[in-house]
Amino acid sequence: MKITVTVEEPTDAFRSELMELLSRHAAAVEIDAGWTPGRAERYYRALPPRAARIIREAAQRGGYVPADALREDGKALRGHSGPLTTTLLKGVREGWLPQGIEQPLIYHGPGYGPVVGYQLRDDVRDFFTLAVARAPAPAPAPER
Repeated sequence: MKITVTVEEPTDAFRSELMELLSRHAAAVEIDAGWTPGRAERYYRALPPRAARIIREAAQRGGYVPADALREDGKALRGHSGPLTTTLLKGVREGWLPQGIEQPLIYHGPGYGPVVGYQLRDDVRDFFTLAVARAPAPAPAPER
């Protein structure tokens, strides 16, 4: 027997009750923590403009974007990628992304210093390409 449950925007009380029920049957419960087209689109739409640009550029370039393509006037990318994780954690906390879902991007770099590029994981590339095609590009943040 396979039962699939999708709950969009559950209340905290409902989520707690559902998780309690599932924990009682943990041996037979398999959590779907993978990306889907809907999850990718919602995540992409929730990103602030600079972080969304990383996803958009990677999707439009076949899955990989070099960091230099994201720099404006040679400026550092500091602060661009942090919201990718923040938004992912927010989605998990609010229940529109499942616990255990993986970051869709792989960061390429020397392990220290600036990142040299961002790559959409192979298993999510098509979902994010579709999300970018469906969702309008976020408006740029106002100048400070």
